[in-house]
Amino acid sequence: MGNSNVSVSIYSRSRISDICEYAFRHQRTGEQMTHESLGKKIGRSARWVSDVINGRATPMREDAEAFVQVCGNHRATRMLKHLYGDAPPPTDPRLMVSLTVALYNLIKQCEDVIEAAKETIEWERSRRPWQPLTEDDERMLTHLGKQIEDLFQSGDDVHILMDERYGIDPVIHQQNWLIEARAQEIVVSDPRELMRRERQEALLLGALT
Repeated sequence: MGNSNVSVSIYSRSRISDICEYAFRHQRTGEQMTHESLGKKIGRSARWVSDVINGRATPMREDAEAFVQVCGNHRATRMLKHLYGDAPPPTDPRLMVSLTVALYNLIKQCEDVIEAAKETIEWERSRRPWQPLTEDDERMLTHLGKQIEDLFQSGDDVHILMDERYGIDPVIHQQNWLIEARAQEIVVSDPRELMRRERQEALLLGALT
C-alpha cells in the first residue's frame, strides 16, 4: 500500500463549462441572475459568463468555484470539487427521493462504519508493530476506508436535501462546526503552530525511545 498524488475523478477538465452551465441553469439564490448580474458578482463581464456557459471559454479553478458558489447550487459545487479530486461526485438525484430516505441511509452507513472500525480496533490490538501487512490486512483497512467514504457521501446527501427541501445552507453547518472545533482546539488554525506541535511530538517520542 502507498500514497498516490493522482486525483480520483470521473469528470474530465473539459467538463468545467458544463458544470458552470448546470449551476447557472439551476440557480438556488432566490433570484434568477442574468449573465450580467452574475458577472458583476464575480468581477467578470457578461460576455465572459456567456462564453463559459456555452463552452467557448474554460475558466480557471478559482473562477469556476466563484461561479458555482454565486449560483448557490451545491450539486454543482460537489461536481466541481470532485473534478479536482477534493470530494466524491454528487449522488444521482433519482436516488434522493426524500430527506427521510437520506437519513435512513446515513444511519445505515454509520452502523457499517462502526462495525468496520470495531474490527480494525481488534486487529490493531492483536498485531505486533513489526509485522508486515498481509493481503487480508490490506483488504480490511481498505474496506474501512470505503465505508468512511460512503459515510461522507451519505452525510453530504443529507446536507444537499436539507438545502433543497428546507433552505438550510450547508455552509451554515461548516461555519458552526469550525467555530466549535476552534473553541475546543480540535483543529490547528496556524500552519506554524502545526509545525511547532509536530516538532514537539517528535522530541517527545525521541525521549521515550
